[in-house]
Amino acid sequence: MAELALCGGQPLRKKPFSPWPIFDEQERVAVHEVFESGKWGHLMSPEDKVTAFEKQFAEYHGVKYAIALANGSVALEAALNTVGIGFGDEVITPATTWVATNLAPVMVGADPVFVDVEPDTYCIDPSKIESAITPKTKAIIVVHLGGWVCDMNWIMDIANRHNLIVIEDCAQAHGSLYEGRIVGTIGHFGCFSFEATKLMTSGEGGMVITNDDDWADYLYCYTHAGIKYGNRGKYSKGRIAGWNLRITEFQAVILTCQLHRLEQQKNKRIENAEYLSEKLAKIEGIEPLQPQVGQNYYSYMFKYDSRYFSDVPAQIFRSAIRAEGISCFSSASHQHPVYRSPVFHSPRRSYDDVYCPVAERAFTEEAVGLQATWVLLGEIKDMDDIVEVLLKIKQNAQELKEIPA
Repeated sequence: MAELALCGGQPLRKKPFSPWPIFDEQERVAVHEVFESGKWGHLMSPEDKVTAFEKQFAEYHGVKYAIALANGSVALEAALNTVGIGFGDEVITPATTWVATNLAPVMVGADPVFVDVEPDTYCIDPSKIESAITPKTKAIIVVHLGGWVCDMNWIMDIANRHNLIVIEDCAQAHGSLYEGRIVGTIGHFGCFSFEATKLMTSGEGGMVITNDDDWADYLYCYTHAGIKYGNRGKYSKGRIAGWNLRITEFQAVILTCQLHRLEQQKNKRIENAEYLSEKLAKIEGIEPLQPQVGQNYYSYMFKYDSRYFSDVPAQIFRSAIRAEGISCFSSASHQHPVYRSPVFHSPRRSYDDVYCPVAERAFTEEAVGLQATWVLLGEIKDMDDIVEVLLKIKQNAQELKEIPA
């Protein structure tokens, strides 16, 4: 009789982890107040809830400007547009990331150039960046993947020497620190997502932060139908042809509550991650990624070595974990089908033969991620269940040999 759930046995875990999003009476009262006010859309008044949230988000990060947007994808696109990156330009991006990072350059007419990642963090490898720079290169988008943080000192040194813009994709790293500084404040722009799974969420939403006065003015125009409006409360129409990429007052009050919980939730995730790593490190074939000081966890990631699990492929191993009641996923890769689609058929660059070995190995063979947004908000018993699931799979790995990869 099968023991593993994927093979017909009973799953070890049947109850869900911590609910997400977390909310309480604060959100209910705030949303009700907006509802009763009848002022649901952002009218760009200094009294608006969106404006108040932007100010608090900027203060939390210690920057001058925060511009709220419809989602994290258009945040990246807006940052590129702001600095004039367009047709024929090149933007360096990491090979391991969600597709929005690489599609944002395409949306402004530029070509993403994939650079491999570091094996210890799956963040972009600074040692590979300079060889990818050409006269067409205008920017680098770095991704703090899963909450792990890129080597920003090295990257900013490269960017400064080559006169490149650096955009930090912080969609998975709200509140993570790099040498005491919050991510998003080190490059020229920080871009955030408030999508449903993110560490702060209003279902959808995004943000761009910057310290540059002119860029902030342009961003407000570009995302507010061409109307100039900044934290100084000034209006003037017709400066540029901008889109309407605003969020609503409802989203703003929800995100304000979410911001107030961010540090407490981050500390809880760190506490659980430390406990889980200590336990998993004792299982041969499982190697937790080393934590960084002050990181938040969107993903909890570890490396899987199939040799200690009867040579079961990583894809089957991940499926076995999910069948036991624990959500997990692989790392996103530059081998994603979208990069072979007509969207990426640039007359200047082919993606058919792009190969980044570290990213490819992570995607196909070794990287396993748990959705830390809510999994690491659980209790010690929840962490113990994760350990027990991996031990159960290891003890019964032979059962998985019959499942086709």
